[in-house]
Amino acid sequence: MTFKNKPANGNNFRRSVTRFTVTIQAALLLLAGAFASAQEGGNSLQDIQVQSLPGQRVELRLIMRDAAPEPLAFTIEDPARIALDLPETSLGMNSRRRDVNMGPLDTVLTAEAGGRTRVVLNLGEMVAYETRRSGNTIYVTLGADAGAAAATTHFEGSQATPGSAPRSYAASGSRRIDGVDFRRTSSGGGRVMINLTDPSTPVDIRQEGGRVVAVFKDTALPDELMRRLDVMDFATPVTTVDALRTNNDTRIVISANGKYEQLAYQSDNEFAIEINPAPEDERAASLFSESKEYEGQRLTLNFQDIETRAVLQLLAETSGRNIVVSDTVQGNVTLRLRNVPWDQALDIVMTTKGLDMRENGNVIIVAPSEEIAARETADLEARQAITELEPLYSEFL
Repeated sequence: MTFKNKPANGNNFRRSVTRFTVTIQAALLLLAGAFASAQEGGNSLQDIQVQSLPGQRVELRLIMRDAAPEPLAFTIEDPARIALDLPETSLGMNSRRRDVNMGPLDTVLTAEAGGRTRVVLNLGEMVAYETRRSGNTIYVTLGADAGAAAATTHFEGSQATPGSAPRSYAASGSRRIDGVDFRRTSSGGGRVMINLTDPSTPVDIRQEGGRVVAVFKDTALPDELMRRLDVMDFATPVTTVDALRTNNDTRIVISANGKYEQLAYQSDNEFAIEINPAPEDERAASLFSESKEYEGQRLTLNFQDIETRAVLQLLAETSGRNIVVSDTVQGNVTLRLRNVPWDQALDIVMTTKGLDMRENGNVIIVAPSEEIAARETADLEARQAITELEPLYSEFL
């Protein structure tokens, strides 16, 4: 039997290659379409617009594809920077850097990681700023006249409807103050503790001369709590604490003498404002220990009802340290910290949430206090058991 090789038809070969190419192109188009559909499933930052305002002010508009999320803002004094984290947001802009050189604003940097987008505003010097949301736009106003006062900070409840002012509640509604108390801290400061029925209550805090004024929006104050606390005998910078009712709001006015530092934070339903004596050596006053000194990079945080794990991650990025967080760390925290070292901010978060930490080189391990104590107890018992099982040697002289 004789076999003969038949030459391949050139036209058939070209048609096969063409069909294969078309098939590959169709598959690539399907993959691209699937990727685009996946991208369309979440929000994204589409554009950043900058315009000058009177009085050396600057307004930025962060244009989103969908409804604008609540930005998580923090600042660093040196170098002067304002960072805005946009949760569950991708970066839909091609350019990652924009040189502005307008008023206090030098450059705008953007980056995406971990399902969020960060916008960093590099400033010539730190200035007051204000953020608000409307529809699919986040407005950021920089300048001395950004808000009602340079020292004003606004806490907006996490359940507020995007694009408008916080929801309005009558004074007799679901939000109210359940208690106002005062304590002296171990560092000689005064701590005013306000118990809230709603942990997402919006709060405005500002400094007016020798007073710190906290306004709890649309929050009722019972008649029995509408009074003045005279705390002169506690030997702190705080002299009086007034609880007042103004229309549908509750105002807590803290009067203080001398130079002091202001700190506010929240754990669940308890909102705390601390007035600490200003340290003479310009070092940060310790919040929970008279002897401990904090030397980390200073930053300002303004978070309302944010996940505790997200705050710890942000502190890790700011400090350059590796922070390992136990899976059992849960819950949310509200912070309002102005120009405090990052390691003090870490202590505040851990103390208010019942956490503890252990350091090993450049790694910080954070877990609930009970978990760390149980782990160390188990390690100690294991070492003792090993010691008891070691053979004994007798030496005769």
